[in-house]
Amino acid sequence: MKICHLSKQFYYDYPSDQFPEMLLKEYRPYIQVLTTVNGLTFAVPLRSNISHDKDVLWTDKAAKCGLDFTKAIPILKSDYVDNKRIVIRPKEFQKLVGKDRIIQQKMEKCIKNYKKAKSQSDILHNAKYCDFSTLKYFESEIYTTEELAVMYAASTNE
Repeated sequence: MKICHLSKQFYYDYPSDQFPEMLLKEYRPYIQVLTTVNGLTFAVPLRSNISHDKDVLWTDKAAKCGLDFTKAIPILKSDYVDNKRIVIRPKEFQKLVGKDRIIQQKMEKCIKNYKKAKSQSDILHNAKYCDFSTLKYFESEIYTTEELAVMYAASTNE
């Protein structure tokens, strides 16, 4: 399992005023866990005070702490990963260590959930899910060319 922070370059390329769903804490950045799905590496933030249950891998459910896959971002450039030393709470580390495959499966499921919600975004809870997800900024990376063509055709027929 690889953990990291996102680099200053990432936040320069994706400013919070243009990408408000991306999580930014200037003085105590989010710890990210890296996982790869379909050849694309994603950074999944380790958060506290998570206010939803969908697409979360809890490290401490009572304290609402865990990996929030709805806020995952693909790492499109190697310099988006800051390789400085990371300090993680031992309890959280123990909950995550050895769970690489589970983390990857949860990321795959999150992408599927996003695509399904997007295809049925006329339903309010699906629209909200898509609106709060960071995947909305990276649809060209998570959809195949064929899926994008179908989405485009459907949107022009409306």
